[in-house]
Amino acid sequence: METISSYMQQDHVLIDGIAERAAAAAAARDWTAFARDGAEFLQRLRRHIQVEERLLFPAFELRTGMTTAGPSVQTRVEHEQMAPILQQMEAALAARDATGFQLSTKALFDILVPHNQKEEQMMYPMLDEAVGAEAGALLAQAREMAS
Repeated sequence: METISSYMQQDHVLIDGIAERAAAAAAARDWTAFARDGAEFLQRLRRHIQVEERLLFPAFELRTGMTTAGPSVQTRVEHEQMAPILQQMEAALAARDATGFQLSTKALFDILVPHNQKEEQMMYPMLDEAVGAEAGALLAQAREMAS
């Protein structure tokens, strides 16, 4: 049975792969691939964050009572730290600024790599446990939001 953890981890892998393609296209000055992959990366990462913040984290907090401290609170802080970097990436993409995009990508991944590890090792397993039998319905909602 697929879990929220496995679904969200697979999404991390997919998003990371798109980011790598966008960075490679930027380095090669392949503007068509850069525009396509860069836009897809930003869209998918933002959608992933929305699924977490609008659906998964509220479900976790409702069941655990962890609303002022805990993994979901810390994860939201990290999402806020990413927001201006995503805007820089979007501006670099629009300007065909390969160097700016690559620098922003590095800054983002300095936050994103440990962020994803914390989610995968702590947040998602705790979420799976907290929602228990409701995980299937929550996973279906996450899939719907992500499509």
